[in-house]
Amino acid sequence: MKKTLEQIIEEERKHRHEDGQFGIKACKEHILFCEKEFHESLFKQLEDNYKRTDDPFFNNAMVLACWELINGQN
Repeated sequence: MKKTLEQIIEEERKHRHEDGQFGIKACKEHILFCEKEFHESLFKQLEDNYKRTDDPFFNNAMVLACWELINGQN
């Protein structure tokens, strides 16, 4: 059964990493780049990232990073 958005966000908050190639800062940079360069809204990116959370190679921190950007937590 697929986890809810809230469950994924809570899990990612528990083992949050700010720095590094897969950390929250890098995720936010990528999300903002896609917003600027490809005109992908934060809400669309959140939706797309959530759909990918079943992929074991996907970095679920992307969901948390996008959620924080939507909520003004830069």
